[in-house]
Amino acid sequence: MPLFDINCDMGEGFGNWRMCDDAAVMPLISSANIACGFHAGDPNIMRSVVQMAKEHSVAVGAHPGLPDMLGFGRRVMAVSPNDLYAYFIYQVGALQGFVAAEGMQLNHVKPHGALFHVLRNPELAEAAVDAVSAVAPGASVYWPGPGLREPFTERAAARNIRVCTEAYPDLDYGADGSLIVERHKKEVVPELAYDRVHQIVSTKKLTTRDGDVLPMDVESVCLHGDSPNALTIISAARKAIEASGYEVGCTTR
Repeated sequence: MPLFDINCDMGEGFGNWRMCDDAAVMPLISSANIACGFHAGDPNIMRSVVQMAKEHSVAVGAHPGLPDMLGFGRRVMAVSPNDLYAYFIYQVGALQGFVAAEGMQLNHVKPHGALFHVLRNPELAEAAVDAVSAVAPGASVYWPGPGLREPFTERAAARNIRVCTEAYPDLDYGADGSLIVERHKKEVVPELAYDRVHQIVSTKKLTTRDGDVLPMDVESVCLHGDSPNALTIISAARKAIEASGYEVGCTTR
């Protein structure tokens, strides 16, 4: 059966503070984006989540963010290309150490939060791709779909870096395809998550809450583990993928 990926942002905590139940989510997904210490995450969390991923044969990706733990990496910051290059090297390199210690390979790099806006600047996109090429050769990058004609993805493709596009069925989209990001996650009706994922996988389209139909030719859906009913949503997504004739699995391995 062809594969369709479910990815989830993981390890998003610090010390005794946790955003989601990583242990419960991990068996339900096929790729994990692990926070690397800037917007969330610490060495013990990074290590334990990598070990969970190994136990469940889940592909491991680095999830670098801006140095903004207070704002959870969701606030746009003014950074230079040199800063951004160093931020990526520092975070991805740190996760590489934990991955290597478990005898695994880093599968991908997925920017976090406000980095999606920052990397629409061509100079900053170039710096990020330089860093990924240097510290994670062979790794793919994840990016919001369709998104293949943007500075970051164009530069990645030019370096023969595999780009995996993703959709967000547990968030709402505007008519222009922009994401409507909430400060605090709300419950998502499981039937709605199922319908959205089924439509994405089967038709490569997504209908917004206002009835606009967006092109959504992607190979992964990102589901957020900090949603109040995350486990129910992810389970509904798995059923939708299987009902569409696909198996849940990472496509970039």
